[in-house]
Amino acid sequence: MDIKGIELHSLFEGRLSLYQYRKGYRFSIDTLLLGAFARTRLRGNVADLGTGSGVLPVLLARSPDIGSLTGFEIQPELADLARRNVDLHDLGQRVRIEQADIKEIRCRRPAESFDGAIANPPFYPLGTGRINPGSQDAAARHEILATLSDFVSAASFLIKNGGRFCAIFPASRSTDLICTMRENRIEPKVLRCVHSCEGESAVMLLVEGIKNAGSRTAILPPLIIYSEGQSYSPEVQAVFNGL
Repeated sequence: MDIKGIELHSLFEGRLSLYQYRKGYRFSIDTLLLGAFARTRLRGNVADLGTGSGVLPVLLARSPDIGSLTGFEIQPELADLARRNVDLHDLGQRVRIEQADIKEIRCRRPAESFDGAIANPPFYPLGTGRINPGSQDAAARHEILATLSDFVSAASFLIKNGGRFCAIFPASRSTDLICTMRENRIEPKVLRCVHSCEGESAVMLLVEGIKNAGSRTAILPPLIIYSEGQSYSPEVQAVFNGL
């Protein structure tokens, strides 16, 4: 990896430090919201499917209920960056980063070898929206290297019976997410819509599913990102303060 291509960022008044590319993939608020949602839900040995720069493992490693984390990332330069972020936070004993294609996860890990899994899959199918010219951003936002079905299928293979899966996805594709989870024996148990502002339509959906669970589902109150004046809402600010 070209060391000159990355820089150390101190974020949220120094509460989170991460290496990021000057040009290329950078995490966004959906990653932080997913991490906060999953932190109290996942336990034991957890897989992060499509870990990117390793933000979710770094955040989730702070949970006392999570024993170890493995981040799977297909892009070699991002896998290297994720390892660098793991080392930055001295998490090498609890977090492992593997360069791997989740479509081939069955060749790399035994079935039901994790207690939980988390994913922030690409939001958009190929052929929809404008594809970012940068290959890292394009693969993170569009289903170029893996589809939603690939992510959920990998999660179902990896987690044990009763294991938990947490994800975030566009609200406009909620049906795709819920149907794909059910097709892979992960029952949606908790749903929470994310809205940019109060009174507006949802933009994202947070979901927790349990493998081979019953069909009862809880729908939580909405999460509002911005208060009046475009400042972050108290709940989102609390997420940042808890980093």
